[in-house]
Amino acid sequence: MGFAAVNTGNNLLFLVVSSLLGFMAVSGFVGWLNIRNIGIAVDFPDEIYAGKEVFVPLHLENRKKRMPSFLLRVDAFGRSLSFPLVENRGAESDAFTVAFPERGESTLGTVILSSSFPINFFTRIKIVSVDSRCTVFPAPRDCAVADGPGRKDSRGEAFSSRRGYGGDVAKIRDYAGSDPLKHIHWRLSARHEDLKVKELTAPAETPLVVDIRALPGANLEENLSCGAFLINRAVRAGRPVGLKLGARFIKPDLTRSHRLQLLTELARYGKN
Repeated sequence: MGFAAVNTGNNLLFLVVSSLLGFMAVSGFVGWLNIRNIGIAVDFPDEIYAGKEVFVPLHLENRKKRMPSFLLRVDAFGRSLSFPLVENRGAESDAFTVAFPERGESTLGTVILSSSFPINFFTRIKIVSVDSRCTVFPAPRDCAVADGPGRKDSRGEAFSSRRGYGGDVAKIRDYAGSDPLKHIHWRLSARHEDLKVKELTAPAETPLVVDIRALPGANLEENLSCGAFLINRAVRAGRPVGLKLGARFIKPDLTRSHRLQLLTELARYGKN
């Protein structure tokens, strides 16, 4: 059309060409503004197993003071999320459904932010750095092993935090009417108008130590998956569990943070 305008000297064609070029320039500039000052954060869950789908939340923040952002698209993990509108100084969230194929450390270095705003004439693309890491645990695999008594190296006394009648004093509470009389704290009751009762913890199970090399899997990966299964099962049952990886030994414990530590050791084993 530009050549036609030059060849014919038609002023109307010149006006049309100028309008189109100006419109292209404006739409390109507006599209560039649309994806500026967009913050992206990815929050990996703290418990991820190889081959199992998990939701990975993504948070989008529009840091512009006056201009909303429209028709945003974020590509990561081979998938896409769309955000039709993010208000100025606002935020939106969505989640990817991701299945990591193997155990170990995983890093998300960058994501692709794009938008076809305002009229789908140009698609603006921006590479956004996202420093997010996660540890993928071995997929738990049921395995039949004889749970021996293990090594009694658990931290503290062998009592769980569950309510029971044979452990330590967990707390003092008011008498409920059905409590055994032998649990009444007579000294404290004498100081108060109501009877006070000692609530005791239950005795814990015998600690279990998972020796990866002694498990019945056909190879290391199967042993690690079996170990993950045994660790999760033991903690759910209120049984302290420890881990033996070659010469490395981790004492049994019962907390969730301890369980995640053991699973992390399994995920990283042999990857260095």
